[in-house]
Amino acid sequence: MTRAAERHKISETELELDSEDSWEDQHGGETPDKATAQALNLAHRAAEKFPELANRYKSFAGPAAVVSGALIVMAGVAVARRTKRGQQPEEILAQITSEEIERAATLTSRQNRWWRMLARIARRRRDSDAG
Repeated sequence: MTRAAERHKISETELELDSEDSWEDQHGGETPDKATAQALNLAHRAAEKFPELANRYKSFAGPAAVVSGALIVMAGVAVARRTKRGQQPEEILAQITSEEIERAATLTSRQNRWWRMLARIARRRRDSDAG
C-alpha cells in the first residue's frame, strides 16, 4: 500500500485527535491545520482516482515504488482551484479529470500574458537605463 493510500484511510477525527508531538514524530515538521489536512487528503484521493497518472509519475524509494510528490502537488493545485470556486469535496472528486491535474502545472494564458507584459516592462527599463 502506498503512503497516499495510507493517508486516505485516516479519518478527520483521527487527524484532530493526534497531538502535535505525534505528528512531528511520524511525519516531521509542523502540524498542518485542519483545512490543510483536508486539502492534502483530497489531493491524495484525486491522484488515486487515476492509476495511469500514478504509473507515469512514479518514483522509487528503495525497493518500493511510490507516487511522486510532483503528482500530489499538481493534484493539490487542481483541487485548490476548484475549492476556490466554491465546489464541495465530493463534487470535486466526481468531476476532476486526469488532464486537469496535469494542466495544473502550467500557468493559465491570462497569467502568461501578465508575465510577458512584466518581462517587456523590465526589459524596456533596462534598455532605457543602459542607453
